[in-house]
Amino acid sequence: MSPAARAAAPAATDRRVRILDAAERIFAEHGYDGATLRQVASTAGVQLSLLGYHFPSKLALYSAVFERRQYVNEQRLERLETLGDPRAPDALDRLVAAFMDPVMALREQGTWYRRLVLREAADPSSPRRPIIRELFDPMARRFIAALREVRPGRPEGWYEWSYLFAVGALTQSASDDRLANLTEHPAAATPNDELLRGFVTAAWRHG
Repeated sequence: MSPAARAAAPAATDRRVRILDAAERIFAEHGYDGATLRQVASTAGVQLSLLGYHFPSKLALYSAVFERRQYVNEQRLERLETLGDPRAPDALDRLVAAFMDPVMALREQGTWYRRLVLREAADPSSPRRPIIRELFDPMARRFIAALREVRPGRPEGWYEWSYLFAVGALTQSASDDRLANLTEHPAAATPNDELLRGFVTAAWRHG
């Protein structure tokens, strides 16, 4: 590689990261159909043509936003692999931790991503895209199977719905806009990881 090419490589990587950061926010705010590539380019501070150089289509960019965060789901599955005896007294707590902790570890940098996941999962048009089907459903089936082992004997459908309800709580916790309108106490609008953990654990234990 020539010196000029070596010098250009970090700049190209930085531009790609800026584009993905901008796309994550714009798609989270406006949804797939409402967002435009022009908005993404403007937010990223790049020319529209440069965005097209990195990502040949809107769907390619959208998919890349999710693929960049796929390591979170991989971490969740890695923790699921070490769950151990499903009959152990702390098995449910460890299952909830595997489900939640890699997502919560994103903190501020993951706020837009969690909002985007919530929007994509709730979007009636999402089946037309491969995101949920290819990047989330395989993991979901693994967690549902683990939940079935940890909490055996529940009615059919309980495991699938319980998982989806927990996903809703986890992703909704990234959005405090409405919560600010529902409380007169500013401290209540601060995300509370342990409250969320207790909510999911109680739902899976007593539901």
